[in-house]
Amino acid sequence: MKQRYALFAAFLIQSSFASAQAGGCTAPVSLFTSTSDNPATICQGDVIGFNASASYAAPGHSIEHWIWRVGADRDTMDIALAVFTFPVAGVFEVTLEVVDEAGCASGESAPFIVLVSGTPDFSQTLVPAVACEGDAITLQAVAEQPLMIRDAVTCTPPSNGTPLIDSPTATISLLEVTGQPDGALADLDDLGDICLEMEHSYVGDLVLTVACPNGQSVVLHQQGGGGTFLGDANDADGSSIVPGNCFQYCFGLSPEHGTFAASVDIATVPVSQGFALEPGRYTSIQPLTQLLGCPLNGTWTFSSSDQLGSDNGYLCGWCISFGEQPDSSFIAQGPVLGSSPDSSFWTGTGITNLSDQSGTAILDPEAGTQVLSYTVVDSYGCEYQATYPVAVGAVPQVEITENTELGLVCAQPAGAFSYQWSYQDQIVVGAAGACFTPPGPGAISVVVVTSEGCSGSATLLGTSVVLPGTDGAGWIVFPNPNNGTFNFAVDRTITQGVLRITDMTGRCVHQRSTGALHAGSILPLAVDIAPGPYLVEVVDQGDVRLQQRIVVK
Repeated sequence: MKQRYALFAAFLIQSSFASAQAGGCTAPVSLFTSTSDNPATICQGDVIGFNASASYAAPGHSIEHWIWRVGADRDTMDIALAVFTFPVAGVFEVTLEVVDEAGCASGESAPFIVLVSGTPDFSQTLVPAVACEGDAITLQAVAEQPLMIRDAVTCTPPSNGTPLIDSPTATISLLEVTGQPDGALADLDDLGDICLEMEHSYVGDLVLTVACPNGQSVVLHQQGGGGTFLGDANDADGSSIVPGNCFQYCFGLSPEHGTFAASVDIATVPVSQGFALEPGRYTSIQPLTQLLGCPLNGTWTFSSSDQLGSDNGYLCGWCISFGEQPDSSFIAQGPVLGSSPDSSFWTGTGITNLSDQSGTAILDPEAGTQVLSYTVVDSYGCEYQATYPVAVGAVPQVEITENTELGLVCAQPAGAFSYQWSYQDQIVVGAAGACFTPPGPGAISVVVVTSEGCSGSATLLGTSVVLPGTDGAGWIVFPNPNNGTFNFAVDRTITQGVLRITDMTGRCVHQRSTGALHAGSILPLAVDIAPGPYLVEVVDQGDVRLQQRIVVK
């Protein structure tokens, strides 16, 4: 995959609070430039650099922390320069918050958008796994670029914020839900995320619960986590609650983190008076399946109870996304797969690309194992390649040889091939070996097929093969052809004979003793054998050998 690097672009992201923050400090201002335009259009694995050295604090103060958020991840830097790699496809937001030495924070900046190209789907491109030398094969690439869609954006709370009092008595906030489908919640996909925008200076105090209109409930957090903050809490406001900076914490089907208590050592960011759990999706204490069966429409209730003294907080608002759809607003800005000869082409031995047909080529395969590749470049400059191994077989050069001593004709080459013999242009059923006993002097042909399915053939218009030990006299088989029931008559004495019937591959399909026969004897015979040519042979202990070909229909 191709990576691209850009020079610094004159792009500016700024965020500031004009009003004084809690405690009377003046918020610093976050400013940064990047090595890419906004939105950035890059390939998987590409790198973007950010320079926030233009950020500044109020006179007499200095910036101490640069807090970058890339998607759900937050990264606190002690210097203004940051470099981030984007290894997977999708839509990402980068924001910056700066904090001065007094703990005053700028809040998050406006988002810088990063669009990372996705790997095309090549599954509809069909290339044969085996081929035969000399067979021209048309290759048609089919590549489908995934749409530039972002995961569903969490909900925006209505005006349902409230102070979180320092008391075991629950603080209540209501959410009136209307416009959803009638009936009960049957699938958690229809619930979406439960999102709390809040701050509190001691997560270990809290029990957080959400209940639906019929009273079913789920505990989102139940103490634990000690003195870690939620949001950039105002821990110095005393009994008169002054809101700090709320962070958004969501609970849904695809959490990025464990529970609040389990995340205090691994998912925190510095804030003005300590460390806080970073914004993102977390795992609820009780399973969200406890809400299945809840009516969607009606009054939903959030409650927070503080089990320990000396700390308070503020709920800036809460909401439920109710299965909001993914954000499709970036589809038009997604990459487009190339169709020109230098952005859509095949490579490999024997490949000829058709310049007037995108992704189409003709393969003239050579014997051996080949690896074909299809390459496509999208409008972001990202290069993708799909490879296809092909086993190319050689077409066998077939000859028929005669073995007059054994009464056989044999095909060359011999080996791990399949064979099919024909006599007088008719396929001989069961004649599938390298050698064959012809039923007469007519035309004989054979088709040889390799393991790759490559076939060759040869024909012998006549044969000089004569069956050994046969003088053409001494007996007769009638009728011939027959349906497996026939007679044979001898004009000589058989002392103690054995009769065998073999197919054209030499396999014995019937054997019996004839006993003693005198000249002029007629012996009836009925056998259940498949249609085809056979050899009937009688061998006497007196070394007399009689043979005749028959055809069973």
